[in-house]
Amino acid sequence: MRGEAENRESTRLERLWEATRPPAPSAEAWDRVWAAVNAPEERRATLTMPPAPSRGRRWASIGLVLAAQAAAILLAVGLALRGDGPAPDAGLVSRTATAVVRIEEGQLVLIRSDADVVQTTDLSAQAGAAGVDAWYLVFNLLESMAGPVVAMSR
Repeated sequence: MRGEAENRESTRLERLWEATRPPAPSAEAWDRVWAAVNAPEERRATLTMPPAPSRGRRWASIGLVLAAQAAAILLAVGLALRGDGPAPDAGLVSRTATAVVRIEEGQLVLIRSDADVVQTTDLSAQAGAAGVDAWYLVFNLLESMAGPVVAMSR
């Protein structure tokens, strides 16, 4: 039963195709298309190749490339052999401040280091009861407001 329905549908589609198919192009139309396709190739075959560079120009190009490579090598060697200069005076070098900071588990601490002083600030109180930064919650709220939301009621 299913085979008969498919057969009828196939026959119906074939009739529809035959009824709506455009007519086949004539031999003259195909000849015009073929001539248009081959025209650029025929024009290309008649063009001449550009003349090869002269022997002197070729040697000049090679010499220019070699001179550029030599300049790059000389620059690299010059930079490698250049000294770092005299050592700086120990009195002019600033000393780095160090400190021991004890942080408990779950504690949020901000450590700031200036040239001479290390400052620590406990930010655990600002994190809230759940340990989540309040500004993080504000950011989440603003981010959720960026998406379009449609509210409907009946």
